[in-house]
Amino acid sequence: MIRGGQLLRLILADLWHDRVGVACQALSLAAVVVPLMVLLGLRAGVIGTLIERMDRDPAMRLVLPEVTGGNRFDEAWLARWRADPRVAFVLPSTRAIAAQVDLVATSGASLRVSLNPTAPGDPIGAGEAVAGPDAVAMTADAARRLGVKPGDPVTLVLERTRGGRVEPATRPMTVAAVLAPELAAGSGAYVTLPLLLAIQAYRDGYAVPELGDVGEGPAPAVSAHPLFRLYARSIRDVAEVAEALRRDGVQVVARESEIQSTLRLDASLRAVLGIIAAAAALGAGLSLLAGQLAALQRKRRDFAVLKLIGYGPAWLVALPIGLGLAVGVLGGLLAVPLFAVTAAAINGFFAASLAPGEAACRLSALEILALVGATALVALPSGLIAARRAAKVDPSEEVRDV
Repeated sequence: MIRGGQLLRLILADLWHDRVGVACQALSLAAVVVPLMVLLGLRAGVIGTLIERMDRDPAMRLVLPEVTGGNRFDEAWLARWRADPRVAFVLPSTRAIAAQVDLVATSGASLRVSLNPTAPGDPIGAGEAVAGPDAVAMTADAARRLGVKPGDPVTLVLERTRGGRVEPATRPMTVAAVLAPELAAGSGAYVTLPLLLAIQAYRDGYAVPELGDVGEGPAPAVSAHPLFRLYARSIRDVAEVAEALRRDGVQVVARESEIQSTLRLDASLRAVLGIIAAAAALGAGLSLLAGQLAALQRKRRDFAVLKLIGYGPAWLVALPIGLGLAVGVLGGLLAVPLFAVTAAAINGFFAASLAPGEAACRLSALEILALVGATALVALPSGLIAARRAAKVDPSEEVRDV
């Protein structure tokens, strides 16, 4: 502890004595680090924001089976995929043609919609609102066209043909929620799975209490479903989930190409920034090395005196290394406020295109801390080279003219 404190006092004293030179070196290092921080901040801000928006968009994470597929999905199959850590939500569905119904508002406005099942945890946010068989969540477009809002009554109207006769059925419903346009597009509606299964059974000719007891007896229990709606946990999981389903014999549709294009762009930018960072580190390291060697040349007599009064080679090695690390840390710390000002200006310029909480140029506190540490590491080689030369200082050569 005593030796460490003494070394620290020597380093601080040397920094203060040569403060002008140290400031110049630190500023030159900051001048290299700030543009690199801005480039990294732009990648994290622009591409990171794009990826975050895609991750928040349920449609980007949606994986659907092809409607023409002949697969059947039972509860065991669904349970296996619900347990997959790459899957956020999966719910079975009925035949697409069975889900076509009309919704009629009290104003008389009518709209043909495709019903979809929902349940708690649904990424589109309908599951929690649709708590019972009399509730329906609607997309913003469907609600606008019907002229309804949450709490308004609507009538579900459908019909079937049985024995050459057209048999209509109606069911009063309540609009439980209107979904945000960014979560659900088009003209659609969401109801509970039991209601959708009842509509399918009614269309198949069975007697369904929810829609009328007339029919060819009670509907049999459903053991397997023709379709499902699955959401990956992240856009980075979509391709893996889709490929795993295909290996499982299920042909699916997903927005893999759009996602992969964005992720490839992110990977390419990372590679380019890595090359730029390596070049910047090399340039900064050479600049610091020149400064360290020039400082050592001025201080050779000081090192010779230290050697004469009893400081061993370890001290002469540790002192230049400590000075180099100190310059690196100072340069990194000077870069932080300069980056903050630059990032604020960039974010102000793009403010109109950003949502609350988003930024065009940003770095986390951990990333900034890592960059400050990296600048110290860049300064380390120059300190080591200077330390090697300092250890070879010959007191007899340096102080004989004193």
